[in-house]
Amino acid sequence: MKLKVHLVFPGNCEEALTFYQTTLNGTIDFVFRKKEEKDIIIADSDKEKISHMVVKTPYFDLAGEDANSEAKLVIGNNNKLVLVFEEEDECKRIFDIFAQNGTVTMPYEKTFFCDGMGEVTDKYGISWIIMVTDEGYSA
Repeated sequence: MKLKVHLVFPGNCEEALTFYQTTLNGTIDFVFRKKEEKDIIIADSDKEKISHMVVKTPYFDLAGEDANSEAKLVIGNNNKLVLVFEEEDECKRIFDIFAQNGTVTMPYEKTFFCDGMGEVTDKYGISWIIMVTDEGYSA
């Protein structure tokens, strides 16, 4: 079983996924712009927007798209992406980068179930739980 994550952005998908690609040591695997879609009519204002983009990291893939300009996109608080790390140093490094220009909703700290965890909404409005693995943890 695999978890695939697909995010919808209000027009900054390429910027956001490039940020994630750099931060998470990934590679941009696929970029398809709306102007390349053959079977649908696209407004001129949407032609350069992303129809589908994929970033491959060492552990998971992250995909995204831009909403069309007439779509009402609400970035909500109904989901969180969870990044789980083996190494605390790497976990804290990623948390600190995501916190830059973002909003920390729970500071990074040791918990009763793992050596470190924090919650942050990044500068793109995406909510993340960033934590050290809790597998085999004993306080």
